[in-house]
Amino acid sequence: MPQTAKPETPLQQTTSDHRGASVLVSTLAQLGLRDAVISPGSRNAPFIISLVSHPLIKTHVVIDERSAAHVALGIALKNGTPAAVVCTSGTAAVNHGPAIAEAFHQRLPLISITADRPVDAIGKGHGQTAIQSQLFSNHTLYCATIDESQHSDNEIIEMAQEAWSSACCGGPSHLNVPFEEPLYGKAVCQEIAIPTPTPTSTPALTIPQTLLENGNRAILIAGPRGIWKQGARTTLPGVSEKFSGIKGDALISSGDLLTSGCNAPSAIITVGRPVMSKSLRKQLTALHVPHVHVGDDGEGLDTFGTLVESVHADPVEWLSFYEREVSKSDAFAAFFAKEKTRIKSIHEHALEEVEWSDLSAYREVFQAINKGFIHFANSTSARYAMLFDTINGAEGEIKLHANRGVAGIDGCTSTAVGHALTTQEDVLLVSGDVAFLYDINGLASVQELPDNIKVIVVNNGGGGIFRWLEGPNEVGLLASHFEAKPKTSIKAASHFCGLTYFCADDAESTKKKLSEFIHFTGPAVLEIVTNPKISSDVYKKYMKAFQNK
Repeated sequence: MPQTAKPETPLQQTTSDHRGASVLVSTLAQLGLRDAVISPGSRNAPFIISLVSHPLIKTHVVIDERSAAHVALGIALKNGTPAAVVCTSGTAAVNHGPAIAEAFHQRLPLISITADRPVDAIGKGHGQTAIQSQLFSNHTLYCATIDESQHSDNEIIEMAQEAWSSACCGGPSHLNVPFEEPLYGKAVCQEIAIPTPTPTSTPALTIPQTLLENGNRAILIAGPRGIWKQGARTTLPGVSEKFSGIKGDALISSGDLLTSGCNAPSAIITVGRPVMSKSLRKQLTALHVPHVHVGDDGEGLDTFGTLVESVHADPVEWLSFYEREVSKSDAFAAFFAKEKTRIKSIHEHALEEVEWSDLSAYREVFQAINKGFIHFANSTSARYAMLFDTINGAEGEIKLHANRGVAGIDGCTSTAVGHALTTQEDVLLVSGDVAFLYDINGLASVQELPDNIKVIVVNNGGGGIFRWLEGPNEVGLLASHFEAKPKTSIKAASHFCGLTYFCADDAESTKKKLSEFIHFTGPAVLEIVTNPKISSDVYKKYMKAFQNK
């Protein structure tokens, strides 16, 4: 007979009288679930009763289901273990979709638990019904419907275990659970015995043959990683975006600034998700050299059309191993180190007398922040972060994150709030005005907003990134249909959400307000106002400076 895992603390006295909720929650708690984000509803009442009464699980109430799922994503990001998000039936369940897609592409451990109407009520005109079974099958590692009228306790336990283990592998799971009325009954909690999971072995570190043959001039391309880990230092040359956490003297932080070319590498090594730079992806695709991906999940994307192998390994450990085992070209690394120096020189010169703009605002922000965890909203904020090779502060004191799985503006604020709920350190979100207001429910719908969340909003009067593109202006629709100038002020939105508001509109006031803002105790917003046309012109001039070789 298999051994059974025992609860860490005595079981709660009561739980829901629905086995689909009580057995599922008890099993997940024993497996390690410690945080659950709940959106209020009637159909999910059995889950609410079971979760609130369980001594091992901390619950967080977020009204908006889309925000709630991203809050759970932020919790998973911080803890590195699965977080659960729970909602009622109908469109509530569908609203988990954006966060599930982000978790899938970012490889974050999320478990979506959706309550459902009874099977025989679907398609009959009943309220709050939708087709929820297999709803997220294309973006989950595991999905199942738990029918407590058909499934035994052991079967529910098995499905809970599968959902948990799949999420632990890096990605979302979805459990859909129909409930018959009545929904609010309680029962005495019974001890649930679950089999002890079989330990998994760590695969041995290996180096693909193609790198043994062509690795002397390999280029490293490091993109964002879901769960931030202390990054490695490496002598490998290439591009390492700031969200990768990997540093090196021959690593450049933005592929958009690598305008001198990649100097004909013999192979491409990628870690993390694909990089933001389209120009870099185009350059590397044109080279037609072998591509090896290294990741915790062992799955790589054929970004450049030349993927030959995916290595299942922790990227930080593997890079250290690779450096010990494979000889490299010092001259090749020297080229990238020289290019990094060139980029730094151009960057510093470009910022010497720059007009007040988005670029100078971000410079002030990066000079003022010297520790903590910074989230960047998509897409302008994340792109500006790539332009600054260094941020003031000691090595390793600052950790950066952006939702670059799907790279949308969904849930950027909510993810930062979820992170803040699970840590004592200050969590800073740097956002544009559109992204901030788009996800305002991440602040407004959280029942208990944490004191350690702070938001910097660079307000350039709408979707400034569309001014970087030629198309919107050429068709005459930039102002009317692309920039989407907000009608709600950042000040009004901040007060509505209960955040203390600060404002600055030039370099001098930004320096002063940043100091007050950083040292302020409690949730707060600092709005930094810039001119959209000047900001766009400054950015284009800045980027053009790197094209002069």
